[in-house]
Amino acid sequence: MKFLKRINGRTAIIVAGGLLTAYLALILTVTNLGQSKLEDSQRQSLSLKIRNYTDNLSFFFDASGQNLANLAANQATTTYFSNLAAGMSVKYGLGSSLFNLEQTIGGFMHSSKIDNLPIYKRVRVIGLGGTPIIDTGAGILPPPPLLPLKEMEKERQRIEITQTPEGLLINLLHTIYHQNKPVAVLAAEVNNDVLIYQLSIQEHKSSKSCLSLITPLGGIPVWNTLDDANTGQHSHAKMEGDAQLIYLEKVVKQTPFKLISWYEPVNDQDIFTSTWFIAAISLLAVPVLAGLLYLMRVYNANLVLQTQVRVSAQQQKHLADKNALLSEEIDKRIASEAELAYLATHDDLTGLANRAAGMVALQHAIDGARISGTLVLVVFLDLDNFKQVNDTVGHPAGDELLVQTAGRLQQAMRKTDTLARFGGDEFMLIIPELRSQDAAKVIAHGILSLFDEPFTHDSQEFFVSTSIGMSLYPKDGDTPANLLKKADTALYRAKESGRNGYSFYDSNMNQDLQRKLALNVRLHQALSNDELDIHYQPILDLQTGQIVAAEALVRWTDRELGFISPAEFIPLAEKNGLIHRLGDMVLQKACRQAAQWQPISPLTIAINFSSVQFRHSEQLQQRILQVLAETGLSPDKLEMEVTESIFIEQDACLINSLNHLKSVGVKLSIDDFGTGYSALSYLQRFSFSKLKIDRSFVNGMTDNKADLSLVNAMLAMAKSLNLRVVAEGIEEQEQADYLAGKGCEYGQGYLFSRPLCAADFTRLLQARQSTPKQLPA
Repeated sequence: MKFLKRINGRTAIIVAGGLLTAYLALILTVTNLGQSKLEDSQRQSLSLKIRNYTDNLSFFFDASGQNLANLAANQATTTYFSNLAAGMSVKYGLGSSLFNLEQTIGGFMHSSKIDNLPIYKRVRVIGLGGTPIIDTGAGILPPPPLLPLKEMEKERQRIEITQTPEGLLINLLHTIYHQNKPVAVLAAEVNNDVLIYQLSIQEHKSSKSCLSLITPLGGIPVWNTLDDANTGQHSHAKMEGDAQLIYLEKVVKQTPFKLISWYEPVNDQDIFTSTWFIAAISLLAVPVLAGLLYLMRVYNANLVLQTQVRVSAQQQKHLADKNALLSEEIDKRIASEAELAYLATHDDLTGLANRAAGMVALQHAIDGARISGTLVLVVFLDLDNFKQVNDTVGHPAGDELLVQTAGRLQQAMRKTDTLARFGGDEFMLIIPELRSQDAAKVIAHGILSLFDEPFTHDSQEFFVSTSIGMSLYPKDGDTPANLLKKADTALYRAKESGRNGYSFYDSNMNQDLQRKLALNVRLHQALSNDELDIHYQPILDLQTGQIVAAEALVRWTDRELGFISPAEFIPLAEKNGLIHRLGDMVLQKACRQAAQWQPISPLTIAINFSSVQFRHSEQLQQRILQVLAETGLSPDKLEMEVTESIFIEQDACLINSLNHLKSVGVKLSIDDFGTGYSALSYLQRFSFSKLKIDRSFVNGMTDNKADLSLVNAMLAMAKSLNLRVVAEGIEEQEQADYLAGKGCEYGQGYLFSRPLCAADFTRLLQARQSTPKQLPA
């Protein structure tokens, strides 16, 4: 009470004023601190936003550049410029590759979008000489600006900015290379709306802001919700009070662009001249309420900013995650395209160049030889009997054989040579800068020697040889297709000559090959039209002169090609599979004719069978028995003549079929004995009844002691094995007399009769039956 009494009104006022002053000072201090923190938070938020904008834009240009690089290395692009460099015309090949390139670029533009906004307005491909190749905006957009094509010969990519009446144009340029040389420029005009969209994605109409993308040639307006007067007045001002804007700028990494922006502060009122300050002084009764309201306002604004910062951070994280996925997808696509590009030019088994890459390399070698004046050797080879390796050892062994072959050939190559696998067991070796054809022979011998050593698979050794065909530029052709065709023809000749050798192309080979192709077609037609005839040559008993058998001989006289020797068309039939139809035709006609001759004379019909027919021995056995039953010819009147080549195919099925035919009465004789794989073990294993001495020994025995000795030895061997002997090619009476004297039972040849048609043979048979000719002993 005493203390209260000491306090007068003045003191109370002073104390109250002091307290009020202190209270207001405290409020002002707290408010200023809150205002400063609010402004710092706003500036940090805006800086984060601007950095997010520029990072997104930087990634956009980086990803776009990578996409253009992938398009420039795309298979459609490389194929077009390869065809263009190869000199193809639009009609033959170049038009198709240009169409594929247009489709690829159209698909690229259609798929390049961000939130349904097309990234590019126009994509062009321009040759370095200024020739437009592709322009997706031709006839739709205004003429495009000129591009720095000379500068792009030394640069791989760049961002080109051009000022046009329609505004700033931004082109992304990427140089297209072919064989490490620049050939064209890929230009993609960026849609400015995409840039504006990426730079204003976080802006909204209620935010007072202005953004502009600055380029070396001017600015691109992005966003503006400020008054034009403010923008012009405060574009470079610093924060000095409520009326000034917040100015921010940031460079877009790895581009010539810079983003500048202006933002209005959250609170543009001066704290010391605000109505709240005056009200606080005027109304001392409500300072606390005013302070609370003001602090609440500051808190709410700060909360909004914090929320914006949090949302911006989440958006940035989301964009970062999307960018990471996009980058991963780009890496996968690049790896996939690289793998596809490798597979497009390489063989996946051996790793060698494939057919397409080999033909391109051959064209390059021809181009170089045309300049240097040297030769180019094309070596085309394949493995002999490769199919037998696959069939007997298995396809894994065949693949391993191809891999080992590729390795051996690569070891013998020079660095300038090219080795390509054409598929299957075919390889092509390109030898540029060859000095002479003699050098080519040395190379061929060297390649053949590579196959002297055995190949191995799963500890199993096997030997495989190769056949080689060769052609030379410019002697045999001046294009890859011609040289390859000539080498393939030479390879065919090498295989016909016995394999495991080489052959150079000769112009006569084409004539031989064309004749064989023609014969192949004509033989099909002749069999279908029944144009082949059967002639019969009698086989006589050398002691009595009686005709005891007839050999059926097929003859073919074509209406266009004339007479064709059996030595020419029978091997062809064996190769193309017609031997089965041909043999069946001879079997039917000969058996039917022999059955008709039986009432005249019970002679035997001898029919030649190819070793190829015995590859299906069970079917052949059934067919022989069926024909005998249909024609009514007794099985003991059929004699099967086979050559010694049948011994190569001996297996259980073959032996069983021959034994079964022998058991029903069919006779088996060995034809042309001594000219093939003669061996006593074969004669003992198969149930032969006759042995035919080849005409080459009979013709030479009168004046060649070696042939005479061989004939005597064959006769002695046949007698010891209880085999009857037929001597072929008897043309002189002296030969017939000698053979008869040495115990040869039968003879055949022009001395007795040439091969006759069925009607003439019938007349001969009837005449012989009435007056048989007795031959001297």
